[in-house]
Amino acid sequence: MLKKTNNKFTLLTIFIGFILIFDIATIISNIFISPVLEGLGLPDILIYTKTLVFLFIFIMLLVWKNNSNVNLTRLIFQVLLYLGLFTIILYFSSLYLYKYVLISQTADSIRNNILYGNPYLIFDFSAKNYKTLSYITTIFGGFNSEMILLAEIAILEIFCIQSTHYEIEEEKTHSYDVFLYDGTIPGLLILLTVSSFLTINIFTFVYDIFSSIEMAISIFAFMLVVAAIIPAFKLMKTRGLPVTKSFFSGTYKLLMVISILGFISFAGLFVINNVYLGLDRGSYRIIASFVSLIISALLFIKIYIKVSLENK
Repeated sequence: MLKKTNNKFTLLTIFIGFILIFDIATIISNIFISPVLEGLGLPDILIYTKTLVFLFIFIMLLVWKNNSNVNLTRLIFQVLLYLGLFTIILYFSSLYLYKYVLISQTADSIRNNILYGNPYLIFDFSAKNYKTLSYITTIFGGFNSEMILLAEIAILEIFCIQSTHYEIEEEKTHSYDVFLYDGTIPGLLILLTVSSFLTINIFTFVYDIFSSIEMAISIFAFMLVVAAIIPAFKLMKTRGLPVTKSFFSGTYKLLMVISILGFISFAGLFVINNVYLGLDRGSYRIIASFVSLIISALLFIKIYIKVSLENK
């Protein structure tokens, strides 16, 4: 378990708090300040995912710091940090690509519809292009500009690197029985990673309200599953070796929470895709969401059995 006396945890909590403030300001800007474009872009969806992830990390740090009954292992702490880092990088990439697409479309519109198009429609296309460019300039000067995101990535990466050197409390080690390790869990997580990736609507870049909800859920579920792979493999590598109870139980409980959240997410995706099927908008994603739902349920059952047998 990590020692709570390290002042770096206080600095990290403050830093996460600033990220949350910037994200909330970005959401408010997107709703009330930025011009409303036709449909929602991927960054408009990912900002909510990013906010939820860092809100979860912020709450976890506060609860752990102020509650003596809550313990946090180094592995779970690192998973949280790298999940946040991956979220920022994903949002950074989507924002860059989305702005590039908007600028490219605006340039094509100016050339084809204004310079060489119908002169009677110049005013209409100019108003539309100005609306798009205003949205882009708002992003460049807003709380989610690439410069701010780059600073967030750099500072969070420093915390990630330093996390390997944080002090831990001395604990008694135990040699757990081999049957408490299930070697199929990492394999199921890899299969779940593939199937959860297939639930993402990667062939669309602009979404309506309903499809944006589907996109947000699928990306969130995919990130959760990816975050579970390394802890699962690290746990299986300790088979037959003495480990602390906090590492053994904490890792299994982390995997259980992820499997529960994944099950809920994939159930929601399966319902959404069934609605799409009734609207003649069905796709292969209904199969991917159903397969992911079954795998996440199987993972939960396997993990729950192992956790219930732990007696150290």
